[in-house]
Amino acid sequence: MSIGRPPARSDGVIPPKLANFARLVNNVEDKEILETAVRIAQDKKGEEIRILDVSQNLGITDFFLLVSADNRRQAQAICAEIDTTMKRSGVPKAKIEGYQEGWWILLDFDTVVIHIFQEEARRFYDLDNLWGDSVERTKDFLGSP
Repeated sequence: MSIGRPPARSDGVIPPKLANFARLVNNVEDKEILETAVRIAQDKKGEEIRILDVSQNLGITDFFLLVSADNRRQAQAICAEIDTTMKRSGVPKAKIEGYQEGWWILLDFDTVVIHIFQEEARRFYDLDNLWGDSVERTKDFLGSP
C-alpha cells in the first residue's frame, strides 16, 4: 500500500472512512510541500508569494503556489532548489515545464502546483485574478496575505 492511497475492497470501492483518512494524509503532504517551497522561495528572495486553494474550482490539483522572480536566473534558482530539496525529502519527482526559458516555470507535484514567474509573465497571465475566487491560504504559511 502506498501512502495516501487506501486499500480498495474487492469491488474496487474505497470505504468512506479510509477515503477520508487518505485525504488527511494528502493534506499533510501538501502542507509539507507548501511549507518547504515557501521557505525556499523566501530564502531565494522570491516575491509576492501567494497560496491559493483551488480544490473547489479545479479538479486536477488542490493548491497553487505563486511566486515572482526578478529574472530568469532567479526563477531557475528557486525551481532548482525546490526540486532538489523535494527529491531529498522523498517527494515524488515533479513534472517541470518552462525551466530553460525561465519566464514562467511550473513544478507539478499533482496536488500542489508551483508557478514561478518573472514579474512581466505574472502580470500577463494574471493567475492571481483568474483564480481570485479561490480560497487564499497565504496567511496560513506566511502569517499575512
